[in-house]
Amino acid sequence: MASSLIRGKYVVCRAVNDDSSDVITDGAVFQRDGEIIEIGHYEDLKERHDPDEVIGSSDFVVIPGLINAHHHIGLTPFQLGSPDLPLEPWVIAKLAQRDVDPYLDTLYCAMQMIESGITTVMHNHALRWRPEGVTLDDWGANLIEAYETSGMRVAFSLFNRDQNHLVSENNDDFLATLPIGLVQLVQDYFPFSPVSSQEHLDLTAELIRRKQSDRVRVFISAHNVHWCSDHMLRDVKEFAGKHDTGVHIHVQETIYQKMYGTRHWGKTPLAHLDDLGFLGPEVSGAHGVWFTDSDIDLMASTGTMLCHNPSSNLRLSSGVAPINRMLERGVTVAIGIDEAGINDDNDILQEMRLAQKIHREPGVGVANPSSHKIFDMATRAGAEVTLFGNQVGTLEVGKRADIALLDLSRIAEPYLHPDTDIVDALVYRAKGVDVNTVIVDGEVLMRDRVLTRVNKEEVHAELRASLNKPLKPNELGRIELSRQLLPHVNRWFENWELERNPVHYFYNTRE
Repeated sequence: MASSLIRGKYVVCRAVNDDSSDVITDGAVFQRDGEIIEIGHYEDLKERHDPDEVIGSSDFVVIPGLINAHHHIGLTPFQLGSPDLPLEPWVIAKLAQRDVDPYLDTLYCAMQMIESGITTVMHNHALRWRPEGVTLDDWGANLIEAYETSGMRVAFSLFNRDQNHLVSENNDDFLATLPIGLVQLVQDYFPFSPVSSQEHLDLTAELIRRKQSDRVRVFISAHNVHWCSDHMLRDVKEFAGKHDTGVHIHVQETIYQKMYGTRHWGKTPLAHLDDLGFLGPEVSGAHGVWFTDSDIDLMASTGTMLCHNPSSNLRLSSGVAPINRMLERGVTVAIGIDEAGINDDNDILQEMRLAQKIHREPGVGVANPSSHKIFDMATRAGAEVTLFGNQVGTLEVGKRADIALLDLSRIAEPYLHPDTDIVDALVYRAKGVDVNTVIVDGEVLMRDRVLTRVNKEEVHAELRASLNKPLKPNELGRIELSRQLLPHVNRWFENWELERNPVHYFYNTRE
């Protein structure tokens, strides 16, 4: 049986509350066959166990593997030529992006995440452009296989939509406002429903049958409330109950999405989901930037969880989610990178720092997320959202050995006050580059910054080669479609008079 003793100057087992974490100085974790057998002081564990290897030293801090609770792709939209815009036109601008090999892209994504200490991810993938030569049954399996190759743990879902594909309105009504030639371009290069709702459900059921494993959980996903008919939303919820799986959905990411609810149902999209019986403890929503007080009460009362994506919300002009209000009411909130992160590099430690800083409301004595709360959001809460909560997210006897080791040298040099809380030091100063070793199920996936399962240079070379090929006719058609369509989409939304509502945070004011 394979075993290891994983040691550090500090072992951070879990956040205990908003003010403290369970930390063992000069500690270690003993694991055998991926199961945590004992946690304690290094010298004590060294005497009691005879591990196959000792990993780490007094130069490291040992933490639970970090969890990215909401993610989509590898190469970022910016890398593929789509600068940041408000989400509604940004979706149209992204039509111009060229096709990327989905397996290589996902493997690239996994490599970056491992390098920043992420051991588990919620990967939410669009059923949009089917790769050439890939059958419908193999589409999602191909992406999951990339995670299996990397060794990461994944909660995987394919999302679908069946309405309002171009703007927050009926497709035919919007097409009627466009020139005839542009309508033809849409019909040629933007199939509204390349995968039917039933095919989506059948494909997800097949993925559960073929790919569910100790490291893979297959979820069902609807894209967003305004992009899915009530019939689709009910089917997704029913599917989750039948297959005992999780549900993932985007919700109230932008002000336009909230306003869509006011216009169509006289209530918020989240309230509409509640009317449909959609909410519940197996459901996680992404973003929630435009939640009202009553929305937050619904989240709390139904046990619905939230995946907070601060970088994405800032980059796409969506705003700042009222996370402080959610935490006050006991909503489970995890942290996700979405597609890029603030530095365009999938560094979740930077995402944690941003999440802490943007929720510091003005005023002496005003509560804001502590480093321990942020650490909890990126570990235990992420495990709850991905439905791996009984296996990972904390370092506890009986749980799986998903662990990251961070080198303290850059964090602590040239000086760090000796009384500094180690969790504060991590959230304030750590970056992905400080992650030295990453372990999943007791298996070392990265040692001394070198990936053990994947050749990073080879994956980069394959991606470069595939993206240096001439553009295909379909890609050229989408580029032209995006160029012509974008001004019409901008005008459509510019005509919306934005709602003015009471604010959750007091940041500044004007006369």
